[in-house]
Amino acid sequence: MVFEYLTVLISVVVGLSVTSFLTNVVRIIHVRGDVTISWVQLLWSIVILIWTIAFWWFTFVLAEQPQWTFPLFVFLLAYSILLFFLMALLFPEGVPADHNYQAQFMQNRFWFFGVLLVFLCVDLSDYIIKQDKDLSIIGQLPYAAFVGSLIVLSLFALRTDNLLFHRVFAVYSVLALLVMSVTTLVPLAS
Repeated sequence: MVFEYLTVLISVVVGLSVTSFLTNVVRIIHVRGDVTISWVQLLWSIVILIWTIAFWWFTFVLAEQPQWTFPLFVFLLAYSILLFFLMALLFPEGVPADHNYQAQFMQNRFWFFGVLLVFLCVDLSDYIIKQDKDLSIIGQLPYAAFVGSLIVLSLFALRTDNLLFHRVFAVYSVLALLVMSVTTLVPLAS
């Protein structure tokens, strides 16, 4: 009962992130002839969507958490809020029909990658806590390679407007996150 009560707010935030993705992708499809589409932005939105779904999947494991504390709840809420914030940075509200998503992504890249770095630090903290309690489902080397590469590349992404770099980084991130998700997300027990 406690799990269901506490995860309602987290589920709402996760739902807002997924809704933002779906609504904005459909909007882009509707006005595709009038907007400048950014494949980098769309790939990053897929990364955030995958991460959001993986986070939501993982929270079910917490149904077996024997005791809930306020810091644990705030940590999970902050994690979901950061995911929503990342998605919201990719899709601003109230854009005109002829919006240039590529220019908007490049203008907001400092904010996006800055928040992504904060999120990756939170994820790293989560991993360290799970390691200390023998709850981690992935080894240190694969996780270090995954999150370490994202941190280094995000630091570089803050400083460069090289579109080729951003394209390669976005493709790499989608592929790396898909591999991590497929290999680490365990089936749920009934």
